[in-house]
Amino acid sequence: MEKRKHIVILAAGGLPTHHVPLRALHEADMVVCCDSAYDDWNQENGDWKATIPYVVIGDGDSLTAADKHTLGDRWIEVSEQDYNDLHKAMEYATKQFTIHNSQFTILGATGRREDHTLGNISYLVTFAEEHPGADIEMLTDYGRFVSMTGSRTFACFPRQQVSIFTMNPDKPIYSTGLRWPLDGFHARRWWQASLNEALGTEFSLRTEGHLVVFRTYEPKS
Repeated sequence: MEKRKHIVILAAGGLPTHHVPLRALHEADMVVCCDSAYDDWNQENGDWKATIPYVVIGDGDSLTAADKHTLGDRWIEVSEQDYNDLHKAMEYATKQFTIHNSQFTILGATGRREDHTLGNISYLVTFAEEHPGADIEMLTDYGRFVSMTGSRTFACFPRQQVSIFTMNPDKPIYSTGLRWPLDGFHARRWWQASLNEALGTEFSLRTEGHLVVFRTYEPKS
C-alpha cells in the first residue's frame, strides 16, 4: 500500500513553537509555503529542512525579484485576487496529492493580524466543502482546529478544552461526552458553544450545518 503523504501548508501568521505543530513541520513530505510566509520559512534551519521538498505560492506581492530568482521553479505565481494565499496553497496541494491518501496540515494560520486569523480559521469550512473527505487540520501553539458536518466522534482526554463554532446558527448542534451537553442547541453567537470540556476518552457531535471544532493539547489545570 502506498504510504500516506503528509502535506504542510505554511501561512504567514508566524511559525509555531509548540512541539506538536513543529513535529508536523519537521516530518512533512511536502511544504507548500504561502509567499507571505517565505521569510519565516527562510529563517528555519536544521538537517530536517534539507530533506523536505517545498514550493512557494501566491500573487508574489511579498517576494522580491531576488527571491523569485532564488526560488526558480519552486516559485508558483497565482495572480488572481478572489482568494487569499492560503486558499491558493490548498488548491495547489490538493491537485498534487490525492485527498484520499493524504493528510493536509495548516500551520502559521493564526497570530499577528486578527482579521487574517478569523478569515483563515473560517477557510476550514470552505476547504471541507471544496474537498469532501479530505483530512485537513489546522494546528496552533495551543490546539487543533477541524471542520465537520454531519456526525463525528473525536478521541479526547478528561478535562480537554473543546470549543465549537457554527457557521450555520439556524442548524441545531447535538453532543455527547461533553461537560455541558448540546441537546439541539442553536449557537447564535460564536462564543455560545465555546469553552466546553471533555469528560472521558471520546465525545461526539452532530449537526446538519458546518462546525469548526477546537481542541486543546493540554487538559485544563
